[in-house]
Amino acid sequence: MAEQRFVSYAHEEFSVDQLARFAGQYDGVDMAALKGASEDRFPFLVRSESHPLGYNGCWWNPYCGIMIQMNDDAVEDYAFVAYLLEHAYPRFDSLEDADRWAADHAWPRKSLDELPDEGG
Repeated sequence: MAEQRFVSYAHEEFSVDQLARFAGQYDGVDMAALKGASEDRFPFLVRSESHPLGYNGCWWNPYCGIMIQMNDDAVEDYAFVAYLLEHAYPRFDSLEDADRWAADHAWPRKSLDELPDEGG
């Protein structure tokens, strides 16, 4: 498979229409995999009043729980959230709701003693 290269739009601001148009470069790309999802580290969505798609992409990390990964590239972030919405990733109204769901459904937890040398 050929290496894919994407245009970075870091530190730029766009209208919602521009975000959607520029995010087209990610069409057909598994954005969860591109951003490093694994069996233990996986993305989900939390409602956001400020995101153009109404959600922020968050991550479950087995070593520390919920993580919010900041992204300076609004286009990549838009494509990531759009992908999660399109592929029915879990959605929550708040971080507290996500944390309760994680506990109730035994999302993976690991001790920091188990952290691999290359990090988690």
